[in-house]
Amino acid sequence: MEKMRMIGVVTLYNSHKEQVLHNIMQYAPYLDKLIVWDNSANSHKDWFLNTSVTYHWTGENSCIAPAINYVFDDAKANGFQTILLMDEDSTWEDFPSYRNDIERIMSEGRDMVFTPYVKGCDHFDISKDEQEKRLFINSGTVIPTKILTAIGGIDEKAFPLDALDHDIAFRLIKHGFKVCCLTKHKLNHSLGYPQQMGPFHMFTPNYNRQRTYSMTRSHIICYRKHQAFMTGEDKDYLFNEIIRRKFFRILFAEPDKLGRLTAFVKGIVSGLSYNLRKESLL
Repeated sequence: MEKMRMIGVVTLYNSHKEQVLHNIMQYAPYLDKLIVWDNSANSHKDWFLNTSVTYHWTGENSCIAPAINYVFDDAKANGFQTILLMDEDSTWEDFPSYRNDIERIMSEGRDMVFTPYVKGCDHFDISKDEQEKRLFINSGTVIPTKILTAIGGIDEKAFPLDALDHDIAFRLIKHGFKVCCLTKHKLNHSLGYPQQMGPFHMFTPNYNRQRTYSMTRSHIICYRKHQAFMTGEDKDYLFNEIIRRKFFRILFAEPDKLGRLTAFVKGIVSGLSYNLRKESLL
């Protein structure tokens, strides 16, 4: 079997040079191509002059979905079998062996999507080296190009940033594909920057009003789009964590309460009014 070729994409937004270069160099040397998609206001092309990465500067916050579709087109056009998705602040413990295990499994003819065990997000008990997952985060996920083709690519209009990973996961389920967590391999990642705030010392990622709108809108669209395929646990997460608990965090812990509550309500209205039949991919 010919050697698997892997392309990766990492998105930047108003980043810190030292942290970005440190994180990227943990996996870039082990990829056949890495595209750095920079949504920052100013170009950081000079950061990567002495590296092998391909730098793409947008000059605006175009979010994550356009970056993935861009790399997806590159993968199809240039024969990359797999696509690695990364966030700029994620750190690997052992990326080379993660890639080796993926290549071994794919050489056995097993078509699936792969994730590492994500410290800070995954909390299930590890019982074996390969465990099936339903939902996952983008960072660290490896998607075979033919699987992303089979499910129709990335739905960037409905999910430019938030709930994109959940939409992909549910569409994989609909098309009969599985997600395999390779539990030996660890990625360090946190959702936002959790901190204790307010008189009740509640933990909150403390997202600003723009992100509050985006998360609320996209997760409601995701819920409406995929509720028939959701388990009770899926629904509990999407409704309680993203909607109910978000409301109480704004009300009792976070600053900018009026602005964020307004954004929260606008996100609900936008998510409920989104035309699924006309706009969304299957």
